Formats: sequence, C-alpha cells, structure tokens
Amino acid sequence: MSRREAYVRPATIRSLSWFVGLVGVVAAVAGPVYAVNGATQAGAAVEVPVELAGVGDSGALDRVPLAVPDLPQGAAVAAQNQGDGLALSAWDSTIAEQLLARGDAVVLGLAVGVGAWLLRSVLTSVAAGRAFGTDNARRLNGLAVVVVVAGGIGPLLPQIGSLVVLDRLDLVGAGSPFVMGLTFGFPPVLLTGLLLVVLAEAFRQGERLSQDVEGLV
Repeated sequence: MSRREAYVRPATIRSLSWFVGLVGVVAAVAGPVYAVNGATQAGAAVEVPVELAGVGDSGALDRVPLAVPDLPQGAAVAAQNQGDGLALSAWDSTIAEQLLARGDAVVLGLAVGVGAWLLRSVLTSVAAGRAFGTDNARRLNGLAVVVVVAGGIGPLLPQIGSLVVLDRLDLVGAGSPFVMGLTFGFPPVLLTGLLLVVLAEAFRQGERLSQDVEGLV
C-alpha cells in the first residue's frame, strides 16, 4: 500500500527553512565579531589549548590551576570542565594570537552561514514539491565540502595559536613541559561529509530521472 500522506507539511518545511536561514545569518555574523572582539584585546591574556607531556587521563587534570614548571610570569595552566582539556593563559598577547585562539569560532560561524544558505535552498524546493529540482544535488555536495573544510580546519587554528604563544614564551625547545604538534579530528568529519555526498548522489539520480520523465511528456 502506497503512502499518500506527507511526512512533513510544506508549511512546516518553509518555516524550518526560515529558521535555518536565521541561524545561518546569526552564526555568520557572530563568529567573525567574536574574533574581532578578541583582536581588540591584544596585550591582555589569551587562552589557548595545550597538552602537557606525560599527563594522561588521570585525576591530575582535576587540579585547577595546575603546577607547571618553568612558566614565565603572567602565564598559567588550568584544567577546563573538570579535567576535559587544558588551557594556557598568557598575558601580553598579540593580535595574531587572539585571532588564532578564536579562529575556530570564525570558521564555524561562516560554515554554518554558508551551510544554512545551501540547506535553505534545498528545503524551499522540497516545500514547493520540487525535491529533485535543478541544483539540489550540487547544493548538498557543497554542504559536504563545507562540513569537511570547517571540521578539519577550524579546530586546528587554536592549536596553531597555542604553538605561537608557546614560542613567544620560549617553551617550545627541549625540556618543554608541553606537547608540540597538531591533533586532527578528520575521521568523524569525513564520515559526515561522505554521507552528505551519498545523499547528493541520490538527489542527482532523482534529478536525472525527473528530467527523463519531463522529456517523455
């Protein structure tokens, strides 16, 4: 038995598209504004994520602040969220350090903005009964690119900022209590991007079938 009743009414989809658009505008503005606000605070303390050499997932991370040897005056390391990660706070920050420390917010905000713009166009066509209309497959493929780029690049910027701060504090040489390097979180991001590409391919095939049917009419 075929199902004729719609799972979601067009009016609901249109309302959702407007909400998605609003979220995208807010995110696209808020991300860069947050970073610019940080740049105006150059000279004050900057906070960047760090990892201590030889410190694992033990209860040592629960101490706030942590006693780290050889830290210069005005610098301190503290555990965040009851041991979930460490942050280095250092005064006399530069504009570049402040921007890098908040760079993930900029990338995320812009990515949400672009993603919302692409998704809103898809939702609008679905509400109009043209789910397999022209360009929806391309929009979903673009959304996959946005997810991979944002998820791959965004988290790296604060880590690069931490290396810049550690270099300014002369804590990057031999004997440094901090771990040098970058941590990549690509697997989950790539999986999400791949699923979106598969969805885009399904829409591409739907578009081709729709065009074939129109050609027969």
